[in-house]
Amino acid sequence: MNGKRLLLLVAAILLLAISLPAAAQDDSGDPGAQITWPPPVYVMRGEFEIRGTANVPNMSNYFIEFRPLDEQLQPPAGREVWFPASLPSPAVVQDDVLAVWDTAVVPDGIYQMRLTINVRGGDPIYDYVSPVRLENTPPPFAPVVLPTNTPAVVPPTNTAPPPVNTATPTFDPTPRATISTPTGNVRQGDSTNYLIITTLTQGTVLEIIGISNTGSGWYNVRLPDGRTGWVAPSIVTVSGNTGGLIRVQPPPPPATPIPTPVPFTAIPPTSTSSANLVAGIVVLEPATPTCGQTFNVGFDVANLGSTATSASGTISLVDVRAADGSTQGTTVGGFPVLSPGQTFRVNMPLTVSTWYNETHRITLVIDPQNQIPESNETDQTRVVEYVLQKGSCP
Repeated sequence: MNGKRLLLLVAAILLLAISLPAAAQDDSGDPGAQITWPPPVYVMRGEFEIRGTANVPNMSNYFIEFRPLDEQLQPPAGREVWFPASLPSPAVVQDDVLAVWDTAVVPDGIYQMRLTINVRGGDPIYDYVSPVRLENTPPPFAPVVLPTNTPAVVPPTNTAPPPVNTATPTFDPTPRATISTPTGNVRQGDSTNYLIITTLTQGTVLEIIGISNTGSGWYNVRLPDGRTGWVAPSIVTVSGNTGGLIRVQPPPPPATPIPTPVPFTAIPPTSTSSANLVAGIVVLEPATPTCGQTFNVGFDVANLGSTATSASGTISLVDVRAADGSTQGTTVGGFPVLSPGQTFRVNMPLTVSTWYNETHRITLVIDPQNQIPESNETDQTRVVEYVLQKGSCP
């Protein structure tokens, strides 16, 4: 029986490998630009080391990106955008760790990875690996196969066998989501751009009635009062059999907020056309953050230039006490390659546990290391203030 399982597993892997998409045709073949681990058709979970080489002449930096694939191992229509798995690094790497990717913050599914190396005065160099599967929440019905060479444990002949438990364990296959963060928002749709229906406390259990058909990984759930909404997979622990969940179409997304106007700086006549990253609106959720409780900072990044950005980029966030300028919290966010006229909402969770009932100042800076060439470097910063509520802090 074990031999048959092994043959079926090998046949499935070979069939999947034969059906790989042709995305790898864009690989440069340069031995100085390679992802050597993980290989295609590999399951990843937790904080995963991505190994390889980034060592080409005139290299300015490199970074790792990813994008979801559908059941045909192709990027879903309208979702071909790449997302950053690591920050840009100027370091030369030779057959070593390129980056450590925290896969737990990404919904489980099938993905394609890409190594991008930016070259001074030349085109970027790419290397792809696909498909790879992220599986931080294995399905509860996954079989466990014991090794065939495991010796059988035979009780001594002079010892009575242990009593047999005649109770039959019951398994509830109903898929449920339990809020695993201190608080969790239930929204009208499958992203943080939708309005919040209600906020639940940690430990609240919700029935899962479906999963988004957009590939976002968000669950359609039923609230205790009978209403339905959507929760992100990153704030819940899932139990039960999710293999039969139906695909649910979320409501139309809300209109994208228009970035706050910024002073226009004319490009000198001698300048060539290029990207122009502009800081847009900042939205705090909830609007009045509470001491010791995680809140979300939403930040719109717009490319108002005439060409796409040369690479994905980062956002730096610093929270300071307004009274003395002392730093109370920091974090970073990332955004993908932006086309001309495109706006992207960067969501960054933040927890501040000091100096409540006082004014705090948040400063957000786009591309703080100036890795992306732009026509205007003066409109990349946004500053907002808020008063931190006491909550349960001592």
